[in-house]
Amino acid sequence: MLLETVTLLITVLTLVEYPKWAMVVLSASLVYGALSTLISARRLYFLSAASAHVSLLAVLLAIPLSEFALNERIWALTFGLILVYAVGYAIRKGMDEDVATAVLVSFSASLSVIAMYVVLTSYPTSYGLWAIVIGDPLLASWGDVAWVFSIALLTLIATILTYREQITIGLERDCAVLTGIRVELYDLLLYTLLAVATVAMIRVVGFVLEHVLIFLPSTIASLVAKDSKSMLSISVLVSVLSGMLGLQIAVAVNQAPSGVIGLLMFGIFVFLLVKRCWHG
Repeated sequence: MLLETVTLLITVLTLVEYPKWAMVVLSASLVYGALSTLISARRLYFLSAASAHVSLLAVLLAIPLSEFALNERIWALTFGLILVYAVGYAIRKGMDEDVATAVLVSFSASLSVIAMYVVLTSYPTSYGLWAIVIGDPLLASWGDVAWVFSIALLTLIATILTYREQITIGLERDCAVLTGIRVELYDLLLYTLLAVATVAMIRVVGFVLEHVLIFLPSTIASLVAKDSKSMLSISVLVSVLSGMLGLQIAVAVNQAPSGVIGLLMFGIFVFLLVKRCWHG
């Protein structure tokens, strides 16, 4: 109850004081808080870390292609989905998950360097690659707010509606198949959410911290949650609280919001871990 009350108060205060920035950070917090529990339940930690590399590459490739047709968001989402689906297909065909994602990271990291060089040399003034690397929600427009908030709602709704099935698949995949759950459809949904969310949010939190913020909420929740249902709610609340409070602190001390949010979330984790160890 205390966590819910404190989170609500700080969120309302931040929304009143910095409405545009707060909406962007709130959207990112909802996305990572919800996705974090699915990643934990399905034990897809390495793939979620690789998704940060995918999102960076997708956004970089989208910049020159948007000069010819469509816009950056469509191109970025397209590339992000293709790369994540390719890994999912390889895993389904029997390739080890760690091997498949390692290949993805190797490919995307290498191509990202080339794509970044092309963008920096050919588009020197048009694009803020620094914001993509470290993240900067303070540069968001109201159009960006609408975009990331729609992604947040989609992610949150999809997580809530499929949470029980995802937990079941994570606990015992074979039993889930025997009970009639279309496991491949839930795999596809999770891959889609992961690709879309990381691509959409990379300008907000940045490449450096994207995979960190997708790990920590569920890790923190696992220290205090009593069941899978409370783990989801605690994960989202911790993510939102860290986002709103981190934004307040970042503005006050003139620092990068994504970095402050990450450190705040890490501090919560360390505090709870020490408290748990102290009390046995």
